[in-house]
Amino acid sequence: MKNTASCNFFPSLSDCLSAMRICTMLLLVGLLGTSASPVPTSPARETPFEVLRNDRSIADRLYRKADEAYNTFIQDEFAGNSGYCAEQITWDELINVRMTPLEWRNLGDEERMQRMRSDLQIFGQYLEEVKIDELDKDGHTHTANKVDETIQQLNGLMTAIAVTNNVLGFSSFSDTTDIVSTSLRDPPSEWARSIRDCVVLRDFKSLVNRVHRDFTLLRYKYRN
Repeated sequence: MKNTASCNFFPSLSDCLSAMRICTMLLLVGLLGTSASPVPTSPARETPFEVLRNDRSIADRLYRKADEAYNTFIQDEFAGNSGYCAEQITWDELINVRMTPLEWRNLGDEERMQRMRSDLQIFGQYLEEVKIDELDKDGHTHTANKVDETIQQLNGLMTAIAVTNNVLGFSSFSDTTDIVSTSLRDPPSEWARSIRDCVVLRDFKSLVNRVHRDFTLLRYKYRN
């Protein structure tokens, strides 16, 4: 009865209900206006130590993926005999990517980051070739999948390195043009292709191990 009496001013029940809805909305607007939420703020800029620690973590995961891909390849291609991919077996196109420990230690921090990025990018192209080769072989889908997982993890590291270069004030991807796309030479035979792919996986694993070690050293250098 009270509700009906309070609405007698309005000519119809629908008008009464409309007025009640308007009052409710005005009340809610008033309450929200007096309790405004804080304006979202962007996260604080990461420190060099934090980004390098993240790089090191990603490099560790990448090494595990690279090791799995290498071991799976050896098992599928050479029945587990790693002698077909011994250290003394090399591939001419990858010789320039190799550096002696002394040469590497003589690089400055920015030079090292850029060389690291360049080498990883070159190997990324070769890993794509390895994946294609494995997909073309019957029964090697598992190996191709392992290589693809490695490539995906590598892409994550490349993104992280770009962030690190920005935080450290080093040259970024957009203003560095010293990386030239490698012209991949097609191996003369299927056997040569298998050797090439094995060397790629082996040397890439070694490179990632070096990268992980560098991030460990740089992390301590920039910890303050």
